[in-house]
Amino acid sequence: MGRPMADKDRMEHAWFALCDVDQLGGQAIYHTELHGNELVVWRAEDGAVNVWENRCPHRGVRLSLGHHRGEALQCQYHGWQFNSGSGACRFVPAHPDAAAPPVAVKTWPVEVRYGFVWTCLAPFGEAPPFTPIEELETDAAFNAPSEGQHVRLRTVAIDAPSETVQHALAGYCFDHAHFDPWQSTECVAFDVAPNAVMIEQLDDAAHRVVFVVQPARVGRTYLHGVALGPVALTERLTVQWHHQQRLNALRDALEQQSEHLQPLSRDGVADRQPLSVPPTSPPVQPVILQRSLSKPVSASGSQGDKNSSAGHDAADRAFDVHLSRSRRTIKVAAGVTVLQSLRNHGIEVPSSCEQGVCGTCRTRVIEGTPLHRDDFLTAQERAAGDCMMVCVSRAATETLTLDL
Repeated sequence: MGRPMADKDRMEHAWFALCDVDQLGGQAIYHTELHGNELVVWRAEDGAVNVWENRCPHRGVRLSLGHHRGEALQCQYHGWQFNSGSGACRFVPAHPDAAAPPVAVKTWPVEVRYGFVWTCLAPFGEAPPFTPIEELETDAAFNAPSEGQHVRLRTVAIDAPSETVQHALAGYCFDHAHFDPWQSTECVAFDVAPNAVMIEQLDDAAHRVVFVVQPARVGRTYLHGVALGPVALTERLTVQWHHQQRLNALRDALEQQSEHLQPLSRDGVADRQPLSVPPTSPPVQPVILQRSLSKPVSASGSQGDKNSSAGHDAADRAFDVHLSRSRRTIKVAAGVTVLQSLRNHGIEVPSSCEQGVCGTCRTRVIEGTPLHRDDFLTAQERAAGDCMMVCVSRAATETLTLDL
């Protein structure tokens, strides 16, 4: 398989699948990421699909936390509503009789193809034409889904770089004869687009699967898939389950590999090591991996009853903050926010709501454990402990080192 280009021009002219279009039913609001950009995907009542920056232009709150209003999205913070299509503000509850302010959500290009919603990194209005994937365009399954000729697979999130995931797909294999998750036949992989790979069985080319790679952020990738026909309606669940087992094995192997730091090669990319994913696996019971967390995972800063009191005590004590860039150390007094302490020392951090809601003051944590008090970060982001809202959050440890 050829290695996908990672330069800026190539990325801006590539289209990326974001989600299965079926995820947008029932006024759903879908939150995803692409190359570090937080996006919100939603479908208006007239059927128009929108891909927007997941940020209210008023105070920066995530729109994915808001409400679907038919032809608009409403921010949950101050209730501002933004129109489908243009993203322009149409209504401000605090000033119901006044004209809406001339602000709009940043919008992204949209294409709906092959059962997925796609977008492009190019600015809206400057996006290149969508390049069809011939292997999907020519498959009659998308024109007659009622016949069960194709099966869209469940999206898999993999904690590994997108290039590593796409490279590893060269070793993907499956068994079309019995769809036994522990058996496989010989397969061959082809790049069919800059971010799409087709896997074809050597003994029966009629059975194929196309995977589309979505680079979410550094070290995080979403993998979408379509199993091409012929697949009878009665076999759909069996096919989905079969591929899910294979994808789970691929994900586990990649994540285990990515836990070990690899030296950088001369071009600045980690040297790829052979991926150990056995073509056959014994039918063992699924193993649920539990990672011990040393960082608080709830908005109250506690991981359970054991740490609950410690979290409340930490909110009232002083701690030190080391600034990695300026090589300074400041003391944050009890009852004083990190943001105010930084300001007192002439260090400005962008902020907006200063209530832990908008995410504007999000700051990278290099060392130490933050005590989260915000309503912006997800549970996974709190568990990672590598960022914090300095307007409200504090330290669960004696010191914090921030990327300032």
